[in-house]
Amino acid sequence: LVVAGKDATSNEVLIKKYTDPWDIVFHTDITGSPFVVVKTDGKNPSMQCLREAAEFSAAFSRAWREGFAAADVYWVKPNQLSKAGSSGEYVSHGAFVVRGKRNWMRSTPLRIAIGALFKEETDEVKFISGPLDAVKAKTRVYVTLLPGDIEGKELSRQILREMAEKAPKEYKERILKASVEDVKRLIPFNRGRIET
Repeated sequence: LVVAGKDATSNEVLIKKYTDPWDIVFHTDITGSPFVVVKTDGKNPSMQCLREAAEFSAAFSRAWREGFAAADVYWVKPNQLSKAGSSGEYVSHGAFVVRGKRNWMRSTPLRIAIGALFKEETDEVKFISGPLDAVKAKTRVYVTLLPGDIEGKELSRQILREMAEKAPKEYKERILKASVEDVKRLIPFNRGRIET
């Protein structure tokens, strides 16, 4: 299980209340990054799990808004995070001081995938987003996004059209009738572009 903060308040709550000592905490090396926590239940997560958590952290950080192609992400154990700064140092709400060794995942690509899941019993389409490999494992109908300047509503329309082209014939109409807002809320910083 991987959970992430969305803003300073949820970052603060996530780290203080929902992180266990054996979990792993990710953060992109840029101000305005969510904390991403891999809940390990005391087990060693796979390298793929670590890579996907790093990709999620990078994609939903301010690096996306700035248009970076990649960003450096690090992970630490929860006991390395502190609200106590150096003498006289102010630590803002949602931020933590990191003590000790950081485990770096350099040049983590900024990309996410948005995919479509089909519920047979209800004729409903559900949209998911996340690291490319995680979404690919759940559906063959997906689109990969990169940082870019296409605004969320227009980008959502493009995503729906591209998914409809990739979908089996019986699902095309369902995708085209889906709510643009359901897709738009999954786009980091409400803008990007489709990877070609």
